[in-house]
Amino acid sequence: MGKLLHWILAFSGSALLVIAASTSALAQIGNPGAHDHYSAEIEPHLVVQWNDQPWWDDDGIGLGLRASIPVLEDGPVRTINNSLAIGFGLDWAHFDDACWGPGPRPRPTLEDDCSADDFWLPVVAQWNFFFSELISAFPELGLAIQHTRWDGDWCGRGRELYRCTDGDYSDTDVELVLWLGVRFHLAESVAITLRLGTPSLLLGVSFFL
Repeated sequence: MGKLLHWILAFSGSALLVIAASTSALAQIGNPGAHDHYSAEIEPHLVVQWNDQPWWDDDGIGLGLRASIPVLEDGPVRTINNSLAIGFGLDWAHFDDACWGPGPRPRPTLEDDCSADDFWLPVVAQWNFFFSELISAFPELGLAIQHTRWDGDWCGRGRELYRCTDGDYSDTDVELVLWLGVRFHLAESVAITLRLGTPSLLLGVSFFL
């Protein structure tokens, strides 16, 4: 994959969002409360995570799960067909690439044995807009705990000799996350859901309970 796939996916996802918002008939958006009400949305999905580290040259692939619970079934804007939900999730992406050594400029090392696993636990506010029986869209904004584990072998020049090291490392941070999503409703309780944002593209199936 790499940077080319990153931009292809970003362009494709953006195009789908624009098409969904612009071509869906406004049969429901002006009719408050016309959407099917549900108590929870469960969504397993595939994850394509953008590369955000200088020593990786490819994007990560993985799996995830999101659960969203409506807190306002009709609102926050009372004059349109919308709702507000709180979402919780877990995403995992695996990176497996050539190692890059430390220094002001990335450079390949003598070894080629690096891998990383990235775990995200997001908590987001999800604002849903129901355009028609077939299409709904939403922005999501929130915070996520990011935990990264990686291992690898690398070699670099010391004062006069090459030195090599290997081992397991980890890091945990709190990051701001943002996604724009669209659902294609296949039935009353099932939809195909696409999200595009930071830090990833997510493609899954939503089940409404």
